[in-house]
Amino acid sequence: MHKQFHYLILGLFICVILSFGTGEIGAQFITPVKKEAPEPPPAAPPTPPQEPTKEQTKETPPVEEQTDYVSPMKGNLPGEYFKNFQITNKQKKAIQENKNLWFADRFRVGFGLRPKVDSLYNTDFDRSTSDNRNTVSNQTQFYLVGDVSPNITFKMTFQDVRLWGGEIVTGSSDQKLGVISNVGTTIDTTRQREFAMNNYTGFREAFLDLKTTNQMFRVRTGRQILDFGDGRILGARNDSLNGNSFDAVRTTLTVQKQSLDIFGAIVSSENNANSMVSNNSTRLGGPGNASYYGVHYGIKPWEWLGIEVYNFTLYKQKLKATNTTPYGSDIYYRDPDQLNTTGFRLTNRTKGNALPKETGIDWMVEAAWQTGFTGERVSPDWINQNGALKTNRVTGEPPPHSDPVRYKANIVAAQLGYTPVKEFRIGIQYVQASGDPNRNDSSAATYNPLFATRRMAGGAIPFAGNGNSGMVFWQNIKDYSVHIKFESSKWGTFIINPHWYYKTKLQDGYYENNNYVAGSKATGETASTEDFYNTEAYNPNRPKLGKHVATEVNLIYIITPFENVSFWFGASSLYAGDAIRNQKNNPYETDPYRRYDFKPNASFFTFQSVFAI
Repeated sequence: MHKQFHYLILGLFICVILSFGTGEIGAQFITPVKKEAPEPPPAAPPTPPQEPTKEQTKETPPVEEQTDYVSPMKGNLPGEYFKNFQITNKQKKAIQENKNLWFADRFRVGFGLRPKVDSLYNTDFDRSTSDNRNTVSNQTQFYLVGDVSPNITFKMTFQDVRLWGGEIVTGSSDQKLGVISNVGTTIDTTRQREFAMNNYTGFREAFLDLKTTNQMFRVRTGRQILDFGDGRILGARNDSLNGNSFDAVRTTLTVQKQSLDIFGAIVSSENNANSMVSNNSTRLGGPGNASYYGVHYGIKPWEWLGIEVYNFTLYKQKLKATNTTPYGSDIYYRDPDQLNTTGFRLTNRTKGNALPKETGIDWMVEAAWQTGFTGERVSPDWINQNGALKTNRVTGEPPPHSDPVRYKANIVAAQLGYTPVKEFRIGIQYVQASGDPNRNDSSAATYNPLFATRRMAGGAIPFAGNGNSGMVFWQNIKDYSVHIKFESSKWGTFIINPHWYYKTKLQDGYYENNNYVAGSKATGETASTEDFYNTEAYNPNRPKLGKHVATEVNLIYIITPFENVSFWFGASSLYAGDAIRNQKNNPYETDPYRRYDFKPNASFFTFQSVFAI
């Protein structure tokens, strides 16, 4: 019994402990009387269905999702993105407003095709030479514009330019002719370690734009076209099939009606790099290291006045002496070649260089000066008076026995046009580019056009209107010209453009659009009277120096029958003046069969079709 009592006490102790651990057991332990649960209330009758209220029927507007970026250029492509074309205004408008060639709302593709036929006759005004030329060439372009965000835009233009029948082929067999493409060439590496190869196809443009969202500041890097004003100083040069383009970095700052451009370009490289051979190495006859850089500022204080000031510099590195260079050669004393072109331009054509209004007066004035040093040293003028050392221009002696050769050249251009009705315009132009009366002294006074547009170019009005033939250009020249244009929406554009060319300095020659003195390439003589040393002007056995170079009349017809296709016809007739006649008809010529070789008439015909989308 005592043992059972202990077990009973132990069981009661365990029950007490459990009563504190669980409420249910504890409650049952404390309250042994069990309460009955209340009966559930009766179920409510079912509620009949009710019609939704107007507030409930209104659909909740969906949450707008963030849309992808759509380029603002779509249907409004800026003109700077198709500066690679020579096209009419109608074609420009079609390219600018085209939306079908955009994809993903950010990318624009395009294509251009430009076959061209040229025919030239008697370009040296010499009856003893046969220099008639007929050529067919072609330009093909593909381009891609990508405006991927408000801050990033790029463009790539792939261009192929070739002369029909001008392909390089291997071997001497006439069976190949020029009909097999990409046949290659054989290179003899035992004669020369480096060989420069021509490349007809490449990127005309390949640049990246990094810009602020408000478009005030932009940095453009890569291969690009630099073009300012009328292209008279620096232009795209689309009048040629190749055109200009630079490997450059360019920054642009735009604030309201002001713009500032600063650029730097490498135009020639001396050294090879990364398995690439430089064609411009001095070892291959090239200029070596050269760069082109500049600044351009433009402001439009009023709608009728645009002001531009600029400075562009071409810098060529000093040539270096080698172990094989004879001591005392002029190369030891040659300095870098630095040509600065500084100028300004004023005009009332402030809306994309177009006419200010459908009718009225348009005008332009531009002037530029070239300064700097050529890097050469010559005998001082006080020693070399009257060209006494004409056979030894470079002395190869250090100062004070030699002088540095300075650039002292300039150009001035003025235009005035009147449009009485929107279909008709008449304009006049005067351009004077300096010449050098003595190319043996310590000044280089012949204006150098460098990267300017050469021939008449453009659709509606060729503002940089030089002669269309390219036989005479703005070096040592006074150019008086008239520009008459009639433009019909149905029949196209008709242009009559006569030029009268005169020498600025009688002693200097006249220059073609490739920067060399014009003349017969077969004989090496010049086509115009000139006096290199300024000593033969009064020599009775020398031809009399002439002033009038030539008269050129250009007839141009441009029509755009479809918005993407234009046809261009050009005919130029030239008649040589006394500056050429006195050289060709020289009774003092030692060869009696060459005394009267003058043939005054020359001509140039061209036709091209331009397709661009």
